[in-house]
Amino acid sequence: MKKITLFAFMASGFALFAQSPITRVDHVRAVDASEQRRIGKDLVIAPATYGVETVVWSENFSAGIPSTWTNAGTANGAADADAIWSYRGPSTTPGVAVGSRGGYAGPVGTGQLPILSTTAANGFVIFDSDFLDNAGIAGNFGNGLAAAPHAANLTTSTINLTGYSEVDLIFNQYYRRFSGPTGQGVPATYIDFSINGGTTFPYTVMLNAGIAVNSATPRTDVAVVPIPAAVAGQASVQVRFRFDGDYYFWMVDDLKIIETPKHRMEFIALPSGAPKVDIIYGPAAGSSKMGNVSLKQIRPITFDCNVINNGSSNQTNVKLQMKIMNSTGTVVQTINGPVKSVLTSGDTLDFNDLNTTASAWVPTSEGVYGISYRVLSDSITLVYNDTMTVNVSSDKNALDFSRWDNSIGTTSIGTDGSAFAARHDFLNAERLFGVNVGISRTGSRSGAIVEMAVYDTSAFDGFTTGFDQNAILAYSQKTLVPADSIAMNVYFDLTSTTTGFPLSLPTGSYFFVFTMYSNNGAKPVAMKNDQSFENAAGSAMMYLTTVNGTAYNRWFTGYSSSRSFENPWIRSATCPSATAAACMGISVDEEAMETITVAPVPATDFLNVSFGSAEGVFEATLVDLTGKVVLAKTLNASAGTYSALYVGDLSAGMYTLTLKDGQAVKTLKVSVQ
Repeated sequence: MKKITLFAFMASGFALFAQSPITRVDHVRAVDASEQRRIGKDLVIAPATYGVETVVWSENFSAGIPSTWTNAGTANGAADADAIWSYRGPSTTPGVAVGSRGGYAGPVGTGQLPILSTTAANGFVIFDSDFLDNAGIAGNFGNGLAAAPHAANLTTSTINLTGYSEVDLIFNQYYRRFSGPTGQGVPATYIDFSINGGTTFPYTVMLNAGIAVNSATPRTDVAVVPIPAAVAGQASVQVRFRFDGDYYFWMVDDLKIIETPKHRMEFIALPSGAPKVDIIYGPAAGSSKMGNVSLKQIRPITFDCNVINNGSSNQTNVKLQMKIMNSTGTVVQTINGPVKSVLTSGDTLDFNDLNTTASAWVPTSEGVYGISYRVLSDSITLVYNDTMTVNVSSDKNALDFSRWDNSIGTTSIGTDGSAFAARHDFLNAERLFGVNVGISRTGSRSGAIVEMAVYDTSAFDGFTTGFDQNAILAYSQKTLVPADSIAMNVYFDLTSTTTGFPLSLPTGSYFFVFTMYSNNGAKPVAMKNDQSFENAAGSAMMYLTTVNGTAYNRWFTGYSSSRSFENPWIRSATCPSATAAACMGISVDEEAMETITVAPVPATDFLNVSFGSAEGVFEATLVDLTGKVVLAKTLNASAGTYSALYVGDLSAGMYTLTLKDGQAVKTLKVSVQ
């Protein structure tokens, strides 16, 4: 499987992986603090997407939960009349505009959004485990109407399936996962079938195993459940919707039993953790996925997916086809994967079968590109509804794909000193002007102190030790002001305080570390996160101080089986940028400037500056980590010569040496011992 292959080839990737195995932390209940779930619009997916339907039975809850159904449940192992499914209708309180009301389901005071089913305006049903446990108050565990864990059964009346040998249950759902009956390794959503009028329910189907903990299905999700052969054709069938576990919620609407269409396929996530669709960046296994990438850092991009044939007929000549579109929706490139001759009914093709590994996409110009996944057979075309985007610009690099799915910060990973790190891989040398960090408006308060530090990956000494503070390349500290929260962005200027020039970053990988100080929780900070793709292993990390009273004080790569922290909005602003006049004026001398080197490293008494092919009169400035100029000297350079700088009287540590000749500048990191 691909996920295994990725780890197997880690040694050929960036140096970071040789030092730090991947580590994940256990889950905490996560408040989704984002004001905007996603850049874009949820689309209603009608069941007709899956083929021509012959409807055998249906229920859309337009008149509430039918009186012939049963609705019962338990709370914390005991029968509880409050632990039942609820109806949301046009005249109920709360109504159809309200989803979950739990303390962890959505922004405090606003609740979670409802399901986006075809007939949601007429009513839907919900099991609100979150609210039943905490009454809508974060941290109020077990003090709601019915304490978690829950086992709640909503059971239909008897359905006659006589004469129907191949049938499916199909319905709209919206589910956010936390824990199932045996823990976080399984979801809480199950469909049970009875053929004896409800006396026993021996046939069970688990749903949503591919949904990560603390993550959710789309509000428009359509679940397709093949009804077991032993159930099809029976006269006394009952269907039971069972929520078995704790947190967060399950909403259901527009139930149908249909005859299985001949031709139907569906994108699926695999129990192994492989997502429905994925994107892979070169040039080597483990390279960071850069949803925002500058033209200077363009790299080959490939795609893959997993598909199940849940129609009654085999599909022939199946392949993945990618459509790359520009900002106007015009297709600029079509990429086809290899053809699989047969996909048998009930079987799955995974990312090893459906991929474009042999045909990479390499963007050639700036723009916002939509990427559309399609799986074609001789009979049908399956389109992934949620189009992704890749932003190619002149000066922006980031792990996120310009999607804001949730926010995470000091309330989740600790208070003072908690941090996030994003790894940006540069295939070509860059000049760094600064870093933008996307923050939540309601989750971040003025007065919080935030820091940005830049390291190359060799400075990371392990998940317990963290980053070598003597190896810092750039640093900036800010106090959040109202304008930052309004803009939902905080910018760190990393140009030299003495020369105004940007930091020179040779080809390689760098960590951008965002550290937060919330005054012991009084001034929280929350950063935007993008859940659209699983990040490349080790390209994002978080430093947890304390969570729910438990001290961690170490780095983690995220939460197990969750994308609550996946692609942080930490964006490096490189040359050219809006204020890049000095950077752009280097051109004629840039090649010569790149030949300048220093030795020895570390230095003891003298630091020798070798000028290579560079010539001219250089102003040399040595600055310590606090920004203090500790040495300034004019150096006359000729090609092939060197000058010696005395550093024997300096304290041991890291320094930045800037060499400037007119508009030409060279910045080097120097260590003194």
